[in-house]
Amino acid sequence: MSSKQRAFRKRSITRGKMTDDGPFIRAEAGGIHGRRDEQEITIANDLIQAVLGYQLAKFRLDYGVHLELGNDFEITIETEFTLEAGEIRWTGEPLTTEAGKVLLPLTSTTVSEATIGNDGTLRLALGQATLTVSPHPLYEAWQFRGPRDLLIVCSPGGDYVAYWAPILDP
Repeated sequence: MSSKQRAFRKRSITRGKMTDDGPFIRAEAGGIHGRRDEQEITIANDLIQAVLGYQLAKFRLDYGVHLELGNDFEITIETEFTLEAGEIRWTGEPLTTEAGKVLLPLTSTTVSEATIGNDGTLRLALGQATLTVSPHPLYEAWQFRGPRDLLIVCSPGGDYVAYWAPILDP
């Protein structure tokens, strides 16, 4: 596999199962890279586990909420999300002052759980709080980025979660 093919290795899942209409990357010769089976959601969940134990170093609001976890990981939320902490439950859009207010107390808390549901829902446990981002029918609701070009993206509608595995040194 060439370095170009490794850099653009992409996987996709549809409601926990691979389908022929999901996105994929074709090799220069026309072949399809990557396994196309129900193990893809398991692989995406394995990849996102790398964030466990990292602290929310900071967050910023611009075209979405960007959660910076340590120096290595970032989660971008571009659609409505829910935050639950004890008896407090807040749901709203990311580009609001209210979003900043509910996220501020989470600064320096540690990620203890990170999961991706079969429907594309992202769940992140930070300290005693749980942040949930459900798929949006028209937009990519969330993205997860990590070292070596690791990228996981929730598709519009949550029909699939695509990931680009980390590029390994040759």
